[in-house]
Amino acid sequence: LLSLSLSLSLSLLAAQSKILLISMVSTTKNPDRLSNVLILLSFLDYLAVSLVYPQMGIRMRELGASQFMSGLISSSYGAIQLFSATAHGVVCDQYGRRIPLLLCLVSITCSYLALSGSMSFVSILVIRSVLGLVKHTQSTLKVIGGDIHTGTSRSTFISKSNSFSGLAFMIGPFLAAYFFEPDTSFQYGCWICSAIFMVTLVITYFFVEETLPVVRVKPDKPLESKPQSSILQRFKKYSSLQDIFIYRFCAAASVIILRYFTPLYTQHYFGFNAKHASYMTSFFGFSGIVCSSLAGYVAWLVPDKLKLTRYLSLLLIFSIASTLLPSSITAFLITQFMLSFATQNLRIMIDSLILSAASDSDRGEVFGLGASIIGLCRVGGPVVAGTLAEVNMMLPLVCSVVLAALGSGVLFWSGRKVKQG
Repeated sequence: LLSLSLSLSLSLLAAQSKILLISMVSTTKNPDRLSNVLILLSFLDYLAVSLVYPQMGIRMRELGASQFMSGLISSSYGAIQLFSATAHGVVCDQYGRRIPLLLCLVSITCSYLALSGSMSFVSILVIRSVLGLVKHTQSTLKVIGGDIHTGTSRSTFISKSNSFSGLAFMIGPFLAAYFFEPDTSFQYGCWICSAIFMVTLVITYFFVEETLPVVRVKPDKPLESKPQSSILQRFKKYSSLQDIFIYRFCAAASVIILRYFTPLYTQHYFGFNAKHASYMTSFFGFSGIVCSSLAGYVAWLVPDKLKLTRYLSLLLIFSIASTLLPSSITAFLITQFMLSFATQNLRIMIDSLILSAASDSDRGEVFGLGASIIGLCRVGGPVVAGTLAEVNMMLPLVCSVVLAALGSGVLFWSGRKVKQG
């Protein structure tokens, strides 16, 4: 089934890549050219990272890192992003999108090349911290997409981008588990990852133009803002989006705790090993592709973005709660597919709500704040999951359900109203 899924996905990728390449080299002005290039860059970004990310924990254990040190290294990336994401967004709003994106890609390429030769968990900690400082490619690509799209086309762009990102996250771990030898897989993965980011840098340099408008367009309902600088003050600055930010925090923390705990959960109940975990990551990527592909139809069925977000928040609670009742691998995979459907569509809806509410002069900063929220969850999620698992195996899942329910409650009682479309 996994081989068939991979074959179908590669066929889809080949067909779409042909369209992307034709649009990139076309001499006539094509309004969708930049959008297709952005989708290709998003795919390459996730493909590169997925070759290394699943092996990071194994590599740290090989170097003698304790569980505490492994958790610290995992949290360091999110801790740095908590502050750097917003700062990067402000830079993009002030100096444009293209130059900061190119500088990020240069730094990422060098960082993964250095990571391939890391011989201690301290060096991995340093390099992961550097990556947390400069790895803002996905948020920048979505901000550029927000510059060139409006309304429904913006949601469609985010949906396509997430579909190809899911495809990359399915292919990467599968290839790493199947082709690389265990003793050299991390090093080869870092080399190939660095090479892919080099290709991404070249494509960005030649095919991505500046999209920050010279004349800034204000949103329909201006965001309440004052000249403030700290992260907390910036959250207060956009008071009209506070309920969305709060829900993003609750939902992201819920899913991150669940995803971090899933390998331990499947090992305990189903006897999964490291190779099974890589295949499970590929399954998550495959389900993400399918669910993101359906996002356009879901948005068409429910035009009100906020109403759809509320429905999806209930589905998120149900899918996490269903994981509390382990009966078989088949039932577990079904619940994980429902979880992917909820999370993929929630990402699209929340990103669309944030981009719609922001002006051209604020879009990078607002999206950076959203990324900072994810960074905060990445800092605390692994620590919370590990601590609760020490007490009881089911406590991380209970915590995940509670957080999802709290976030859903904020959405339902916020009183926010959104126009259809």
